[in-house]
This record gives sequence, C-alpha cells and structure tokens, in this order.
Amino acid sequence: MTREFLLNNRRLRVDIQTNGHADLVKFESAEHEILCDELGAGVFVLRNSDVKYRARVVRQKDRIFVWLAGKNFEFQIPSADEAGTHGGEKSPEVRAPMPGTLIKLLVKEGDAVEEGQVLAVLEAMKMEHQLRAPLAGSVQKVSGTIGAIIDADAVIVTLAAAG
Repeated sequence: MTREFLLNNRRLRVDIQTNGHADLVKFESAEHEILCDELGAGVFVLRNSDVKYRARVVRQKDRIFVWLAGKNFEFQIPSADEAGTHGGEKSPEVRAPMPGTLIKLLVKEGDAVEEGQVLAVLEAMKMEHQLRAPLAGSVQKVSGTIGAIIDADAVIVTLAAAG
C-alpha cells in the first residue's frame, strides 16, 4: 500500500508492505522493518530490532497527529486536488485541528507571512501544536485570543494571499 501525506507542507510518500510478522515501511528511500501492536484505540507500540516506542495517533478530518518518542508530528492527508500534479487553491484560513487552548499568537493583523511559517500554537492533549500559514501573504484578521479555549475547526487567523 502506498500513501501520500504532507508534513510541514512537504510531500511524503510512504510505502507499507506486510510480510506476515512485521510491516516493512519505506519513506524517503529508507526502509524500516517495524512490528506494530495496537494497545487500544489510537495507542500503539512500535518495535524494530533496536528500540521500542509507544505512539498515540489521532485523526481529525484531513489531519493525523502522531505523538512518538517525545515528539509530535502533524500529517495532512492531501485532497484530491493536492494529490494531483497541479495542486489546488489553498484556504486562507488557519483553523484549529482539534479543541484546545491557544497559548501563543505570533502574528498580528497586517503582518507579512511566508508559507509554512508558524502563526499560533495550540495546546491540546498535553501537547503543543504549531499552526502554520498555508500560503504566503499578509494577516487579514486574527480571531483567536491567547488563553482562550478554541473549538475544533475554529478559524484562528485569516490570510490574504500575496500577489
């Protein structure tokens, strides 16, 4: 099985082959043989010949959040348009991927931003989630307030595209 994800606005291709006792996972041309045991809903133990990791995985709409070895990763599942070679128009809205508390707001209205720049940080599930600019442009509106509890999918920052 082959899947594509976006990680920090970078396309990542993952190939998974099951050989009976373990999964062979290949990404970025590196292969890893991994044993995966599910302990409960969204909780896994991943093992290879050297190490054993506990992982937590949560999916919210088109995003997959993975907490592994003290680090957090946010993968985006590309839309049908993004999966093609032409890409699609990116939304100017930066939304909360899950409910949480807004702990950092790094921009104000009128600020110029680059694609991928961290605009805000949301604390959810005892982890910090960086909310990044989906496109280059300027901050049109800031809807979030530091310390506020944010609902899933709430708009935190709205951008105006450059150009």
